[in-house]
Amino acid sequence: MLAAQLIDPGYRPEGEVLYRQTINNFFAAIGATPDSALGAELGGILSDQDPRFSLGKVEDYRKLTFAQLKGTVADRLCKGAVELALVGDFDEAQAIALVAKTLGALPAREAAFQPYAEQRERSFTQDRSRRVLRHKGAKDQALLTLHWPTRDGEDLKEAIALELLQRVLQVELTDTLREALGKAYSPGVSASSPRIWRGYGTFSFRASVDVKEVAATRAAIRGLLEELRKAPVSADIVQRARAPMIEGLDAVLKTNNGWMGLADRIQSKPDGIDRFTNSRAIITALTADDLLALARRYLDPDQGLEVLVLPEGVEP
Repeated sequence: MLAAQLIDPGYRPEGEVLYRQTINNFFAAIGATPDSALGAELGGILSDQDPRFSLGKVEDYRKLTFAQLKGTVADRLCKGAVELALVGDFDEAQAIALVAKTLGALPAREAAFQPYAEQRERSFTQDRSRRVLRHKGAKDQALLTLHWPTRDGEDLKEAIALELLQRVLQVELTDTLREALGKAYSPGVSASSPRIWRGYGTFSFRASVDVKEVAATRAAIRGLLEELRKAPVSADIVQRARAPMIEGLDAVLKTNNGWMGLADRIQSKPDGIDRFTNSRAIITALTADDLLALARRYLDPDQGLEVLVLPEGVEP
């Protein structure tokens, strides 16, 4: 079936009908909640409206057809390199024989994936002025987010350090907001260090709070960042953040999904195995001083881009 889908995908009219229904429903729901309002706009804000990361208009999506889709992807489906990974409990010789009769019997394809080097550039906006978005949901709901540029994931140690810093801040931010606001809010912290975009990564905070507590939340986050950049956090906090990362590594080889994460590009990206096997030592060796240096390098409170989502009719 995989081989058939590669060389003869259906492009059926039923699929196009479903696509149009989905698009219409998706755009109709934009702004119904703070999260949907943010999701529709954030990519464009961070990229200065680069069309690759911006949603665009519903009319543009309605103009698209499966005929256009076929013209865009058919060449890659027929000629592009293929990498196959199998994991699980199966007979190796039988699997090889079945692949040989199916994917292996297709006409010769390109031997390597295209680099698309010119498309791997991505920028983070220089405009750090506050942006205010609107949603149509509950009048007491606000979503406060802050974003900084970091770096890509080519440097494994720094990518892991940014993840550890994210987990430290998740612990600290939850405690800080609950102390400052007196409520059991569950804020989020995320660090993204992809290997797709050269030099591009992000670090973000988000907190869903009552509209009356936006200012207090903003002040609490700023205070946390200022303290974080003054001195190393405690060893206890670092250990609380580090332990789940070690547990996650230990769990990888216990599931087929974990094995597939290592195997799916092992031929074209063989360094993935080394990155996995080296991760534990890196996580264990990272110190509070390493995290302090990262926070000072990337998380300047004055350089964070605030994107605030408020209900319609509520003033910032």
